Amino acid sequence: METLERKTFVNRVKKFAIALAIAVLAILPLNAADPADSKAIMGFYESSGSYESLLSFHSYMNQLPTDTFSVNAKGKISGSTPKAALDFARSKGMLTFATVSNFGTKDFDPKIAHSILTHPAIRKQTISNLFQLVKAAGYSGINIDFESVPNHDRAPFSAFVHDVAQAMRSAGYVTVVSVPAELKDDPNDSWTGAFDFKVLGRDADILQLMTYDENGPWGAPGAVAGLNWVEPCVRFAVSVVKSGKVSLGIPAYGYDWDTTHGTGVQLKWKDIPALIASTGATPQWDAASSSPFFTYRGPEGSSHVVWYEDTQSIPLKSALAVSYNLAGVSMFALGFEDKTFWLAVHSGLRDSQ
Repeated sequence: METLERKTFVNRVKKFAIALAIAVLAILPLNAADPADSKAIMGFYESSGSYESLLSFHSYMNQLPTDTFSVNAKGKISGSTPKAALDFARSKGMLTFATVSNFGTKDFDPKIAHSILTHPAIRKQTISNLFQLVKAAGYSGINIDFESVPNHDRAPFSAFVHDVAQAMRSAGYVTVVSVPAELKDDPNDSWTGAFDFKVLGRDADILQLMTYDENGPWGAPGAVAGLNWVEPCVRFAVSVVKSGKVSLGIPAYGYDWDTTHGTGVQLKWKDIPALIASTGATPQWDAASSSPFFTYRGPEGSSHVVWYEDTQSIPLKSALAVSYNLAGVSMFALGFEDKTFWLAVHSGLRDSQ
């Protein structure tokens, strides 16, 4: 029968082995013949079409965050574990992360974040629930995706991430934190002020930089992720965080603005060629943002402008992961893309070697 001291020693060795294996998997190439695979490449799993994309394009990625969970103001987690996807990803040696957000009824809810961050008992229960989710489902770690966090909760959010990371790391799990893209640190900014990159970067294993939605239907038409915006955001991030902890977000979508009615919708990468063909639109290139766009008339005569990504714009962004020595890239989202998207991502990673 083992002594208490021996059991303690064995447990410590197991935890170290798990942590070491995770760290090695995150940086080892999937295919030594392809230098692009030396980067950590995340593909966010949602629902519709994600599983099919995972099966078809798994060789182009090595990490799978499943954006399938949300948490309420009391710290209770709801959602579902895509077991088939996790089993498949693990069979391919991929790291997996449970993405948990503060998404409410219709959007990210600042009240949910505030409740969790500012009530010690709820914060403690939330962290316990996060840990149990990762452990029970067999994930490699957690991905905290809290958005629309009140800027006055900056310190509590940093403290929360610290405690989450400490709990995860003690068991050999990885902590990924999704953060909004920033050009500078402004604690008073209503959208980004709660995110202290310097502090978060010390505790989290990876900061997943959401370098997309530079523009959207909530405002005037423009690039979804212009290179002239993405690169300065990367420069700021690596000025305060170790570059090897930063994952560059890449969108597999565009936006269609109906400028006649002041509305807009998201367009998946794989659906854009058909729209161009059906409308007879002529794609144009905006040199300032290194982004494509086109205009067309709707069936009822409405004026539309579409800003999107293509096989020319994506490599320019993915190349930044190499030139700035980042951890890798993280695409949103599986099911939006086709094979040409992944070829474009890897083209940028390879050509910048």
